[in-house]
Amino acid sequence: MSVTQQPPSDAPFGLQPNVAAGLAYLLTLLGGIIMLVGGGTNKFVKWSAAQSIVIWVAYFVVYIALIFIVGVIHILAILFPLVMLLWFILWIWTFITGFQGKEVRVPVIAGITESIFKSML
Repeated sequence: MSVTQQPPSDAPFGLQPNVAAGLAYLLTLLGGIIMLVGGGTNKFVKWSAAQSIVIWVAYFVVYIALIFIVGVIHILAILFPLVMLLWFILWIWTFITGFQGKEVRVPVIAGITESIFKSML
């Protein structure tokens, strides 16, 4: 009886590239970090993981800025739920397209991702 092994995947942890990319987005900042440093050479997975990191760092920066702005200028309180809803839609869109195996380039975020992670991509 012989056992044949699957050829190793070029994505982290032996996952299929679309699954690794989808998990990088789905599991937010932590998922991005895990998939980026988890090994693998797949450019699609590395891009998805790096962009996920930038998306969620930007989210925390925007969240803190909005808390400060709303605390000072109460009339802008309507911005807070609107921005959070848009970010939620962005999160849903990125992880679904990641699981579909489609590369996502979020405007502005993609440029920041390329400049920060250019040596890793």
